[in-house]
Amino acid sequence: MPVLGSAMDSFVGFVFHKICFGLLSVLLPLYITQSISGGTLSVWGLIAAAATFFAIPFSFLWGYLCDALRRCRFFILLSFAAVTFLLYLFSLTTDLLSLGVVYVLIAVFRVAHEPAKNVLIAENHSSRDWERGFAFSAAFAEFGWVVGLFLGFILTFWGFASATLLVVCVILSFVSFILSAIFVSDPVLSFERSMVTLERSFSLVERGLGLLVRLNHNRFDSGELERENLYALCFGLMFFSLATSMFFTPLPIFFAQSLAFPSSTVFALFLINSLGCLIGYVLTQRNHTSIKEASITRVPLLRGVLVLSLLFLGFFSLTEAMVLSVIVLAFSGFVYSFYSVSVLSLSMEVIPRGKTGLFTGLLGAGTGVGCYFGPIIAENFGFSYMFIVSAVCFLLSFVVFKIFVRSRYAEYI
Repeated sequence: MPVLGSAMDSFVGFVFHKICFGLLSVLLPLYITQSISGGTLSVWGLIAAAATFFAIPFSFLWGYLCDALRRCRFFILLSFAAVTFLLYLFSLTTDLLSLGVVYVLIAVFRVAHEPAKNVLIAENHSSRDWERGFAFSAAFAEFGWVVGLFLGFILTFWGFASATLLVVCVILSFVSFILSAIFVSDPVLSFERSMVTLERSFSLVERGLGLLVRLNHNRFDSGELERENLYALCFGLMFFSLATSMFFTPLPIFFAQSLAFPSSTVFALFLINSLGCLIGYVLTQRNHTSIKEASITRVPLLRGVLVLSLLFLGFFSLTEAMVLSVIVLAFSGFVYSFYSVSVLSLSMEVIPRGKTGLFTGLLGAGTGVGCYFGPIIAENFGFSYMFIVSAVCFLLSFVVFKIFVRSRYAEYI
């Protein structure tokens, strides 16, 4: 396991990348709906959905190439360099179609670094420390996201225009490329994930031999040799990402238009959400051995309840509505950190080698659907209906993950 200092050096470039996209996460929906001619909530949803869906096949491609070529550093640098150039082009145009095309390309190249990053973490840590490694990486990156939102809050509070904030994003992305070129290196040996697969194969053989012995004593159970219900994991991931994107994609516009919060306040609310997430990542990094698989079932249920609570905003005063929004976003971010670390570790264990892009692709499928239908529902039927549908998807994710956890538990009996 690498020492803490070397791990921090390797991921310092990712922090600036997260600062950039933390700033963009709130800036883009507000910029397109408020500053671009023809930009509406539905248009923003269509652009976000198109970008996500186009990125899905490329996430499989980048993941496969990363595993096949074992060149994690190359794909990280390719991603950050392309994103920097495309963000520069994005800052030069105000044509809605051109903005949409460039944003799709940004999404396609941005996902190139995700499989490479996950492989780096998995190969540089023993399987017993995967939760710790993913928690450290997530906390480090979430710190960047928090800084990006805080930067957006400060700049909008001081009255800087959206065009200026886009230029800041270009600079931040360029810094992430330079730092990654200096500090990121490919793992010397790549065998940890293969060892986990081998261990699981031996475990399967051992259980099979045990069943043969028990067969002689008429105690055979044909269901004991089944592997985890991978389909349940996949559908759970998609439902959760669908619900999350359906909820968060139009949320900045909900705060800016329905509640009439200024842009600086919108940035502040999302900053609180990321602070909650950051605190959760720090706790999981320190107590990684206590992380349970039950996190992937509890978090969707809790998030569904939190989303439904926003239906009561219309009954409160503006101050009370802001307080409730702070509570919902802070707690939602906090519980998500436990889900994220648990799911990342499970994906490295369950998803076969050579298919690391599958994890990003599954998340992308759900995210793309949510990005499209969330704004459509909000614009045509109202934000209350969007909250309800999002909560239902979280509850469906809870049910499907429950099936996965039970099948996984049955495997080890």
